[in-house]
Amino acid sequence: MHSLRKKAGNSSGSLRTLILALMFVAALTLLAASAVHASLLGPIDPFPGAAPPEALLGLVLAIAAVAAFLSWARAWAFAVVATLLALLGTVYGLTVTVPRGEPGDVVYHVSLLAGLILATGLLIRQRSLVD
Repeated sequence: MHSLRKKAGNSSGSLRTLILALMFVAALTLLAASAVHASLLGPIDPFPGAAPPEALLGLVLAIAAVAAFLSWARAWAFAVVATLLALLGTVYGLTVTVPRGEPGDVVYHVSLLAGLILATGLLIRQRSLVD
């Protein structure tokens, strides 16, 4: 197992932190969106069909981020697959939210998509930072 401390002393440590932060933020926002759509926080934006996939994607992405943070074996592959899965789910989410015409939902999905594209690109280019 690689030590996080060994990797944190230079610019690659900052890049590693950025990748992990992007993954954690995406996971947390997906879990929050799931709670909102399931009306767990009140009737803010009920959309029960979106809640389960958002929760699943958020959970998988969160576990992948923890795996990468702890440098588990095959963490890089898990992180790439998880971010790609979340990216595809977000693209699908856009195909549902754009026709609904809710500007906040569209902005959220576009922002999430940008973060996931950045995280995926960095993961693919910087494999040694996670594995």
